[in-house]
Amino acid sequence: MSHLFRFLVSKVFWINLLVAILLVGGGVYATLLYLDNYTKHGEELEVPEFVGIHISETDLVITDQESFFTEISDSVFIKGEVGGTVIEQHPPAGKQVKQGRTIYLTVAANQPTKIKMPKLVDRSLRQATSILETYGLEVGELVYKPDMCTNCILQQKLEGEEIAEGTRIRKGSVIDLVVGQGLGSVLVEVPYLLEFNIEMATNLLQSKSLNLGAPLFDETVKTAEDSINAVVYKQLPPFSQVPTTRMGVAVDLFLTLDTNKVVHSVIPVLDSIQ
Repeated sequence: MSHLFRFLVSKVFWINLLVAILLVGGGVYATLLYLDNYTKHGEELEVPEFVGIHISETDLVITDQESFFTEISDSVFIKGEVGGTVIEQHPPAGKQVKQGRTIYLTVAANQPTKIKMPKLVDRSLRQATSILETYGLEVGELVYKPDMCTNCILQQKLEGEEIAEGTRIRKGSVIDLVVGQGLGSVLVEVPYLLEFNIEMATNLLQSKSLNLGAPLFDETVKTAEDSINAVVYKQLPPFSQVPTTRMGVAVDLFLTLDTNKVVHSVIPVLDSIQ
């Protein structure tokens, strides 16, 4: 025991302890310094704008090849957009990020995705509309014909031709539907569409077994984005709370960005617009 005590208070022990502390401290400092340099701690760069340029030209935007890396995360077909063009990026342009960050890009596809045409015949109009939406297809014109089954799908058509279940078609295609009208002259209510945008109005018309007629935009609507945001200020035929219009009739919509043009001549009850 006395030998241990003498060793602990000896100069040799304290010199070795000091050397050990210096070695451990130096190792920790060197490790932290390496990690700091490796992760470029505190260094941030502004993300450049990639949207609108072709994927083959992204390297031209990056001045330092080690500052950012790009990776294609998805491709989406957009009608009229040149294939390979960057349409979205994450993180967005202008954001401050660490050097060496990967920028994920979504590019426009050259061709739309192909899917199999679902079976709509013998289903109700509501079911068919829901199925088309699930498959990424659009409801086109509703053509009504006398049939025992009211609002049942009799035919499904693409570009005027009947299309069979399972046929491979482009995602986003517009499908026209031939719908049973019943054996009599069925009349339906015209929904209240004032202040609806064109998408909302189209969906409501289809749910009431009516078609969208000519969308007529006034002088306030000048761009494609304006047409999306414009609202209905007049409709023909007008809103009716009782069945007055035959199934399949087209309703013309007059749209504007000027909400002062909307005149609420009749206030509908809740049930008439659902």
